Amino acid sequence: MKILVSSMTFAPDHSGISLYATDFATYAAEQGHEVTAVTGFSWYPKWVKRPEDKGKLFRTDMYKNIKVLRGYLYVPKKVTTLTRMVQEISFITFAFINFLRAGKHDTIVLFTTPINLGLMGTLFQKLWGAKLIINVQDLQLDAAKSLGMVGKLPIVEIMNGIEKYSYKKADLTTSISTGMLDLIKRKGIEDEKIYLWPNWIDVAEAKDKGLQGKFREKFPQYRDKTIIGYAGNIGIKQGLSVLIDLSERFRDRDDLTFLIIGQGGDLDNLKSYAQQKNIPNLHFIDFLNQEDYFNFLTDADIVFLSQKKDSGDVYFPSKLLGIMAKAKLIFISADKDSEIYKVITHNELGISSEFGDIDQMESLLTKYLKKQHDFEIYKSNAYNYVHQFDRNIVIKSFLDQVHTISAN
Repeated sequence: MKILVSSMTFAPDHSGISLYATDFATYAAEQGHEVTAVTGFSWYPKWVKRPEDKGKLFRTDMYKNIKVLRGYLYVPKKVTTLTRMVQEISFITFAFINFLRAGKHDTIVLFTTPINLGLMGTLFQKLWGAKLIINVQDLQLDAAKSLGMVGKLPIVEIMNGIEKYSYKKADLTTSISTGMLDLIKRKGIEDEKIYLWPNWIDVAEAKDKGLQGKFREKFPQYRDKTIIGYAGNIGIKQGLSVLIDLSERFRDRDDLTFLIIGQGGDLDNLKSYAQQKNIPNLHFIDFLNQEDYFNFLTDADIVFLSQKKDSGDVYFPSKLLGIMAKAKLIFISADKDSEIYKVITHNELGISSEFGDIDQMESLLTKYLKKQHDFEIYKSNAYNYVHQFDRNIVIKSFLDQVHTISAN
């Protein structure tokens, strides 16, 4: 089968959607399919292109038997709603040309966002007589509206129409959680054209990544500290100001360190907020490469995640899978009706607090610091739970579904 995979991020980017677009393409190629990827030049999550990619309009690479067609992508220095729109338009423009360069394929698999990638998919679905599958990694428009990022601009209704149209025309619309699928169903998509395709991980490989003590060796100021840290994209949706508020409650504990690691659109705001509070044991670290990230997971005592109420209740952060595979203690701050809160709490995979309830967060951390052994059960529960999302199980099941669709 000739499969075209398209995503705005792809290897060597190694965070967010690029992880899954790249690994799906890799797995399909490993199974003997002819795979082409259409993407941009590397930029995420640092929001900076590599020096060798600047000014390039097109390039063809090979990555693990995958032909990768790259096109120009505008990367804004300041991330706003307008600059994000310009970025997505630049991607779609050059991706359209690369779809033409790729030639006819049997199956198109899109990893969205952006929403308008789905519209382009419907065009080539018709042009090639191909099967179209849209994997919804982020309900971009719903999140933007709930966070007050787009207001009542006319473009909102236009994008809403494009989104519904592409989902209805697709042979299959997939997403990563039941909550997200429920929202997609509300857009008028038939049940038989919807499929739960959760994100995945190679559990055995992830478990063995990272070397004990290496993160503390690289950052010796944390060598003898209890590390409570977040690592990943730093956006509005993450609501990481709560970690700053929590660290303030423990500002006099010099045996603790609170870390916010990564880059993103909300980083400057968080740094400014933290500067006002002047907390001695709170620190920011730049985005880590993969090796350093897994060293962080290995050495961290508690891995923190938060999710704002306004960002919706349907998102299940993919980074949780890697944290579970490392059997780390997970500490979340999220709305009680959210997907992440329900999964963590109902399956006893970690400790959880209502978003913004700093008193509850303080109480949970205090209990942990007094009797750490009582929290070991959460680590083993998380490690056992994550096996259902193992790479071979999840992608094989999805490819079986693709073969079924292609046969009809």
